[in-house]
Amino acid sequence: MFKRTRYQHGSIEKEERKKGPAVWVYRWWEEDINGRLVHRKAQVGDVKKYPTESAAHAAADALRLTINNQCAHRSLRRTTINTLWEHYSQEELPLKALSTQDAYLIYANNWIVPRWGNLPLQEIKTVEVERWLRATDLADGTRAKIKSVMSALFSHAVRWEFCSHNPISSGIPVGSGGKRGPSTGVRISAKRQRSPLVLSPEQVKFGLAELEFRDQLLVFLEGALGIRQGELGALRWVECDFENMSFSVQHSYYWRRGGNLKSTKTEASAKLLPMHPSLKHSLQEWRSQSRYNKPEDFVFPSERLQGTKPLDLASVLKKKIQPAFRRIGITGVGWHTFR
Repeated sequence: MFKRTRYQHGSIEKEERKKGPAVWVYRWWEEDINGRLVHRKAQVGDVKKYPTESAAHAAADALRLTINNQCAHRSLRRTTINTLWEHYSQEELPLKALSTQDAYLIYANNWIVPRWGNLPLQEIKTVEVERWLRATDLADGTRAKIKSVMSALFSHAVRWEFCSHNPISSGIPVGSGGKRGPSTGVRISAKRQRSPLVLSPEQVKFGLAELEFRDQLLVFLEGALGIRQGELGALRWVECDFENMSFSVQHSYYWRRGGNLKSTKTEASAKLLPMHPSLKHSLQEWRSQSRYNKPEDFVFPSERLQGTKPLDLASVLKKKIQPAFRRIGITGVGWHTFR
């Protein structure tokens, strides 16, 4: 006789802790390998993250999906984008870089969840998402990133068998045949709406004349190496090989969440870069002026934080570099301008 699988709803309870805020706990029954029912529990989160019981129940929906999915495969016809996002946040998001996590949170909380959160996965249609994105007044690059996050969510749903196909990357259910690829999914261009700012050598020269030595060196270094903002901030003296006239860019710095030193974005970013003689001379002069000149010190440290973290380059751009270029009639300068 075929044994019917039982699916869990479970219960939510608030537990007080000796230290720290109270936590919400999800409890359910589960069969062990001998067929006996065993009481299980899992922590959902504390009352700071989920201040109400309804919020805790919504978060626990993601746990229910995992528990029930492990018990048996089934079609979760009423799984909503809200529940899928909560599940993705618990299972997949923590595996990504902190900067990627923060970007996903912004796109999900500001656009995806407010618009689609209460809809079941099966009701999300390719053309409707495309029309919604086209109707927004967002830049094409932002639309493309929202599409990318939605596609990642549905890829996660397909992998966990919460739905049969990804309507963002392809409108065709798995196993139905037919053409697959970009032409069958949401069509959104990522093309820039305006050309990036390009400075002439003379404009750079006049802009540099408005800056102090440290900021001149920052611009000079960014232009010479073409590295990312985080890689420029993470540069340490040990990575500046004056003897062999080269740079070994190994890390990138992420300023949010208290600061995080991580590996470079790609392997290509970590290759050796040549050091121009004039850049070598300027860096050596800067090192002689800096209080933080040991091998493991940042080349551009934060004086306010006593060298424990690199200079906040976003702040330097806003307070020093952009005003300097505005004084010579140039607006819209960013770190990418010098790469």
